[in-house]
Amino acid sequence: MVDELQLQSSYGRSRLLQSPFMTSRVEIQKAFTLLGDCYRTLYVEGGGAASSALASLKHRLMCLRDISGTLDRLSRDVVLDDVDLFEIKYLALLAGNVAREAATLNLDGVHIPDLEAVVRILDPDGMKIESFYVYDMYSKELGRIRADIRKLQGLSPDLKLSSPRLLELLEKERLLERDIRENLSHMLKNHLSEIKEGMDALGDLDVLLAKALQMKMMGLCIPKISDDSRTSYAGLFHPYVVHKYETQAAIGGKKKVFIPVDLQFGLESVTIIGANMGGKTVVLKMTALNQLLFQFGFGVAAASATIDIKEDIRVCIGDDQDLASGLSSFAGEVKAIDNVLKGMVTGSRMLALIDEPARTTNPIEGTALVTALLNILKNKKISVLMTTHYNVPGDFFRRLKVRGLVDGQMDYTLEETSEGEIPHEAINVARSLDIDAKWLDEAEKILNENKD
Repeated sequence: MVDELQLQSSYGRSRLLQSPFMTSRVEIQKAFTLLGDCYRTLYVEGGGAASSALASLKHRLMCLRDISGTLDRLSRDVVLDDVDLFEIKYLALLAGNVAREAATLNLDGVHIPDLEAVVRILDPDGMKIESFYVYDMYSKELGRIRADIRKLQGLSPDLKLSSPRLLELLEKERLLERDIRENLSHMLKNHLSEIKEGMDALGDLDVLLAKALQMKMMGLCIPKISDDSRTSYAGLFHPYVVHKYETQAAIGGKKKVFIPVDLQFGLESVTIIGANMGGKTVVLKMTALNQLLFQFGFGVAAASATIDIKEDIRVCIGDDQDLASGLSSFAGEVKAIDNVLKGMVTGSRMLALIDEPARTTNPIEGTALVTALLNILKNKKISVLMTTHYNVPGDFFRRLKVRGLVDGQMDYTLEETSEGEIPHEAINVARSLDIDAKWLDEAEKILNENKD
């Protein structure tokens, strides 16, 4: 999702990567109020007039550069050179131009500090020219010296090169310019915090505009913050899978449509059962992704969502085999789950997503391990979503079931169920993939014999 953001500047990306995992309700609410207002202003209410102004604003943000090195030198009382002073002047002018264009777009929540005082320091002529030069306006004496230099430089080349007077004037000019740069550096240090704030605000605006555009292009929503520790998604989807389906269809592949799902859970354990290829693992990945999107201030991949704030997210998905340390798949898996159990001790509000625990051992011990895990998680104030192929007894946790094959097509809808019996649809799913019929017929024959 980060890579898909259409950021205009490298500093915008830096600001994005520095953004924290938010756990404060006030902080999250502020972020989504700003994002929601920006989205509505640009893509719901703005119309065609907004698109032209937005293009201009983005073009300006492309010119945003990271001048942290310059600001660091300024903070350490290093006398800035002409390049440093140019960078600060350019940033101050850019901040003013961007602030005016943001106001034109009615982006009222965007605050860019006023750096006009910085502009006046570095632009004494008031020309608003983006380049920097030690201007004559900084010193009457400097102006007189430069005038004398120009007169002498108008003489013949031979006289100019051998003129002691010219060399004396050039040295005076150099010393005066040095003193002026030192004075400018001292004056600018008094505005250091505003300059840094201005650069950060421009980077944050770049990120905000990119997030709003991503909402429009991917069909994301602004989530609500849960008031009762429950998380609820309507039309939950995975942007990457949707993109892959669309890409395959665009190049002439088989057209596939991602089926969004509805999902609700609170501070409880929920198991998800269903046939192979029923999308159970994708549900866990979608849930993890959207919790992160929520707490990093992105639009959420759902038609609508109300999400509980978590302090910790633990994900156990995939083969945890580690050849380097000699861990088998089972060893890596149980160590990952043990990490979840250890995390519970901290008392933090956790979201744990566990994909088919104990799947790499025999069914009898596997069922015992999963049942024991659910027993331990009982009454813990955390949210657990767990997929499994085991029929786990008990009524102290919720069960969701993937609807499964309907008329030969997989229906990924999640339904509440009171039974833990796992659907026996593996052979039918394999048939839908055009797997060798002799193999599947033989397997079906053996199944029927075992039933008899």
